Amino acid sequence: MFSRISKVKSISSKTLIFSSTMQIGDCSYIDGNSQALAIQKKSDNFQPQEFQFSDFSIFKMPLYIPRIDEPFLPQFSNPNPFIRVGNVHIIGISTSSVVGVGNVGHIRMESRVHHTRQIPKENEETQNEDGSNET
Repeated sequence: MFSRISKVKSISSKTLIFSSTMQIGDCSYIDGNSQALAIQKKSDNFQPQEFQFSDFSIFKMPLYIPRIDEPFLPQFSNPNPFIRVGNVHIIGISTSSVVGVGNVGHIRMESRVHHTRQIPKENEETQNEDGSNET
């Protein structure tokens, strides 16, 4: 890893959720993974058992990491060993993402989301809990 020192006056975040990382300081490896089912349906009744990750092929497929075939010859010129930053204000860090201050050797992040919308056909009616019908 590079030998630079990061100096940050302050860092703040309102939200840090769903397999996200705020890394302060050096680390060798960050591995983030997030899987989500986003279900929209016109019904007051929702059964958690109704949808399982195993029902959708997107969650079974192996992660594709493309190979880098072209040569990579990095050159660095770091006349100042410090990286200075003032104030960092972040609204939200979400869904397998990283905010880092310092050096990281390797990062692998993965996020898979399956969106499902169940909308009744025009001639279908859905029944509410009170027995009344919706169209």
